[in-house]
Amino acid sequence: MKNSDQNNSLTHFRFAIVLVMSLAVMALDVRSKILTDFRFYVESALYPVLVFADSPHAMSKLMSSQFKSHSELIKENEKLSTENFMQRADVLKLKDLENENQALRQLLNSPVRANTKRLFAEVINVDPDPYLHRVIVNRGSKESVYEGMPVITDKGLVGQVMNVNYSYSRVLLLTDPSCSIPVIDSRSFVRAISAGTGAHGEININNVPRSADVKVGDLLLTSGIGGVYPKGYPVAEVTSVGISDSQPFAAIKAKPLVDIDKMRYVLMFWSNDETFEDDDIETKAKQLTDNKVILHQEKVKTLIETLSVKVKKTDSTEDDKKTDNDTVDNKNTEGSND
Repeated sequence: MKNSDQNNSLTHFRFAIVLVMSLAVMALDVRSKILTDFRFYVESALYPVLVFADSPHAMSKLMSSQFKSHSELIKENEKLSTENFMQRADVLKLKDLENENQALRQLLNSPVRANTKRLFAEVINVDPDPYLHRVIVNRGSKESVYEGMPVITDKGLVGQVMNVNYSYSRVLLLTDPSCSIPVIDSRSFVRAISAGTGAHGEININNVPRSADVKVGDLLLTSGIGGVYPKGYPVAEVTSVGISDSQPFAAIKAKPLVDIDKMRYVLMFWSNDETFEDDDIETKAKQLTDNKVILHQEKVKTLIETLSVKVKKTDSTEDDKKTDNDTVDNKNTEGSND
């Protein structure tokens, strides 16, 4: 028991001595610079030990940082790749919209007269039969489209509507074998009939006498005969003229001005709204003349009726005067007798 008390007392004494010495050293370090050099050398000597002791923690922190940075880079790379893909898709869409805008602007420059009611349409399908040159457009009876309606682009005539449904229509192209269009040479005014051959980029020009003035490069326009296609719309350019002594008609071929294979948008218009052609002008002039004659006849009739009324009034007045005179004469006669 005594030994235990002695050990405890010795421990407390040692602790007190260490505490006093520590306080003395701290006070000495604060009040003077005697221990500064000593502390510098001690810290320099112990620095490698401190670094070595801290290296596991530093290494762990570095590895964690690098792993996190790599993971973030992967995520950021995936995000940027997605954004780049979306932007490239947007660029493609913008390019498509730019092409569409350009096509629509070109349609606005089409040769349709300013006073004509017109309708934009998009080609949504092509007839799969290679021998039938027909396309389907996204306009139908709900937009008042009718069979026989002329169809053009900014380059020239395309054809006419052959079938109409509620929301779409089928267009017969001028290159179809069943399509015939009355045309006229813009240079020599020779009339002819264009006929589809079933081949893209080529039509026949029929019913042209071999002596007719038709040359390669001549521009063919719609003649307006028949009333389906209004007069003056570009159709094709003459590419070859063949003349044979054994044939009464020339063998003429022409190239349509519209590239059917690349056609995306078309313009449909109401031919009834067109400016009157020559025959229409004569008809309208005759109607105006007839109207003037009728109006003149009505005026003459009205004048005659007015004159008749005046004559009747005059006769009535004269009869009244005559009656008055007869009355006066009778009175005079009676007075004489008295």
